[in-house]
Amino acid sequence: MNIPIDIFNNEPDVRTVQAGELVFRQGDDPQGCMFALLEGEVEIVRDDRCVARLGVGSLVGEMGLIDNEPRSASAKACTPVRVAVVYRKRFLFLVQQHPTFALAMMQMLTHRMRGKLES
Repeated sequence: MNIPIDIFNNEPDVRTVQAGELVFRQGDDPQGCMFALLEGEVEIVRDDRCVARLGVGSLVGEMGLIDNEPRSASAKACTPVRVAVVYRKRFLFLVQQHPTFALAMMQMLTHRMRGKLES
């Protein structure tokens, strides 16, 4: 389940991460943000094991944004990636002002919890 990436077209903080580099590391402080994949693919790695491979339109780091707990996994770029950094204030705006975003995010989280991760 992917989020329409056009919703992130005006994000002020867009970063490029080279293949093999980490977007974030398991155990890191979430720093009040998640990442929307605008280009490329990342692997989600938990305890040195790849648990998912995600592409354009996916969100990563959303759990830490929601519960402010340390990152439960690492996100490693498989290809060069561009990510929009979505901070808590922007996330709350999106949830409140764009019900389709909130629904798509809930669907994405439900799919992940049920083990229907993209591969």
